[in-house]
Amino acid sequence: MQRPIEVVYQSLLPGISTITLRLRYYSFFPWLLDAYARRSGSTALEDFRIFQRRAEALFALICARGDYEPGVAGIEWALRAVSGIGSDPSMDQIIDFSDGAAPDASPDNRYLKNKGGAFGGIYASQLREMNLIRMDDPDLPVPYCLNAAMPLAEAMQNELGDLAEVFLAAVEEGRVTVEDLDRLAPLKPSRIREGSSEQAALVAILTGRQQNAGASDALRRQTLLKLLELSKALGRAPRADDAKWAWFETNDRDRSDDDNGVLGLWSLYQASDLMRLAYEGILSAGLRILNRAPFSRQPLTTLVADIAEFSGIDATESWSDTLTALSAKAAPETTARNAQARLLDAEKTGEDADEIRAALELIGALWAKREDYRPETMRWLRAADHFRSYATELRYFEDLLDRPTGSALSAIISERIIKRHLWVASRKFRNQRAYTFLMEPDDGMLRYRTGFTVSPSSPRIDQAVQFLRDAKLLNDDGPTTLGLSEIERQ
Repeated sequence: MQRPIEVVYQSLLPGISTITLRLRYYSFFPWLLDAYARRSGSTALEDFRIFQRRAEALFALICARGDYEPGVAGIEWALRAVSGIGSDPSMDQIIDFSDGAAPDASPDNRYLKNKGGAFGGIYASQLREMNLIRMDDPDLPVPYCLNAAMPLAEAMQNELGDLAEVFLAAVEEGRVTVEDLDRLAPLKPSRIREGSSEQAALVAILTGRQQNAGASDALRRQTLLKLLELSKALGRAPRADDAKWAWFETNDRDRSDDDNGVLGLWSLYQASDLMRLAYEGILSAGLRILNRAPFSRQPLTTLVADIAEFSGIDATESWSDTLTALSAKAAPETTARNAQARLLDAEKTGEDADEIRAALELIGALWAKREDYRPETMRWLRAADHFRSYATELRYFEDLLDRPTGSALSAIISERIIKRHLWVASRKFRNQRAYTFLMEPDDGMLRYRTGFTVSPSSPRIDQAVQFLRDAKLLNDDGPTTLGLSEIERQ
């Protein structure tokens, strides 16, 4: 069920991923590509990679010296390198980073294990998604800036001034003095100057106000504006959970199209993730039940019956009545939030009945919530038949409504959870040679193999909040003056 969930949140925050941690890389890399194009006549990818990796290693050293900067690629290596020069080094002491930056350096001394570095392994795909760079030109093997990236490159050049030559000369030599390392401190991610051309260019790209902005940029803009509005209401910077639960309360059918239905889509994301969580909660409890069986083995029918019995639900009522009753005491959003908290607590303490019951209450809340979504919103979950989602499970439940709950629950546990896990694990083993079975078929029985941890997904919201901080649109107290002006200009 994970892939349809990812499609929703990736579409809402394009250009930001769970591993793109600092906004300044989005001006640093365009400037670096432009500088390479101006200074080097080589189009050999190997030459570019040496230049790029040295630049990233130097950037990490800058961030490790003095005030520590989190979220920087290679920072652990850089901290070790900086600690090696002592607490009070002479200003002319030299740090040689050429070996640590070399693609073929020993893994113990390499600033990043990925030979593509932070650019190739983290940021290039997002810069390409934002139409800032090109990497697949058959006539030019090295990546280069597109027109949309040039304001970023030029702004960074203006911001650095004479320091640009200091940085690039050190990159070419693979060596830097402590004095120059200190001089280059303005390059740190937190040092984007408010009111600078670089900050303006980054905000324009981040919030989709560049000249070539497309539909995906508009979705990112609306999400970021909603984060700023939520921050204003909270009086602080929002966390991912703040946004997920606040936006889950959206009734998509009541919203106009002036914000591209972004809140409805975020609500759909949360509903989809909660359905996954409910199924995983049942699977988690089922694995513990299986592990307690003699020799940790049971027939599928016995395991399904044991899980259903732990639910404590009247098996004779119709599945329709049971779904209605599961969320009848409160609003679906309230029921879902309470059920998720209880499910996660029960998973930690190993309380099977509590976890299964909480999972079913979560399913009941999601069934009640289904009426809040317009058909065009639900279509975002369309995928190949072998992908399961909130939408597919709702359709499955509809086919069970007239059945007794005992029969319906057994079908869900058997077909949608246990057999589904075995099918997915078998495909991963066949296609990827990855053995991910949590339980194994064994002579007509199921045998326990290992447990797993149930947890909500991370939908890039925390990274988006950090970008808003880096762009000076947000601080600990909520939107800054610049952030408020961005809200007003929408």
